[in-house]
Amino acid sequence: MKHATNHIQQRYKTLKTNIMKTNTMKKNLIILFLTFTSILTYAQNNQSDFLIKKGNDTVFCKIIELKGKKVKFIESGENKSKKKNIFKFSNVNISDLSVVKNPLNLKVEKPEKGFAHIYLYRPYVYTGSALACKVEYNGEKFINIKTYSYYLHKVKAGEVHKYNWKNSKKDILEIDAKDGETYFIRGSFGASFEPWNTISSVSNGMNIFLDNPNTAKYAILTMKKESPKY
Repeated sequence: MKHATNHIQQRYKTLKTNIMKTNTMKKNLIILFLTFTSILTYAQNNQSDFLIKKGNDTVFCKIIELKGKKVKFIESGENKSKKKNIFKFSNVNISDLSVVKNPLNLKVEKPEKGFAHIYLYRPYVYTGSALACKVEYNGEKFINIKTYSYYLHKVKAGEVHKYNWKNSKKDILEIDAKDGETYFIRGSFGASFEPWNTISSVSNGMNIFLDNPNTAKYAILTMKKESPKY
């Protein structure tokens, strides 16, 4: 009887020890998981943002604000923030869109099948900001892209769509719209020397040109009103 009791007690101790080891392993796994998740979250929040300069030099950073055309960021390994013109970069990635000052809660919409989207917009530029940027479409009056305004033009895919500033009928911007594609046209006063700029003839007046989608898809979110017809 005594032998049986000792055997039961020994089995109980062994079982208790195994349970304690199992609980310890579970706790360690939970701690490991939480640590890994924290590291992953930190990496996503601090390393997935980047700015690519002309020449493909990449700036890894944490973007903390985009307001108008000014992007504010902290480079990896630094403490002080910097502020640059987003259009000076050829490519940008903003992982957290909540840092974009988006007064209209805009989203870049996905086109329906058989259509393409053409966004026309005009960020703030001090010179010429009060002047009108009246745009014609296929030779007809269309819209006035005022400063800080945008317009979404939904067009049929498979067709060529022509835009021009009303005082520059020789410089026609033609877009051969592809199904499901999104394009951006920017209005700007004077020359705009940027990595993407492909204006063939730049005047000292108003210009419209096909913009870089890598930066335009963010910049357009900062617009404050819809462009009116004229």
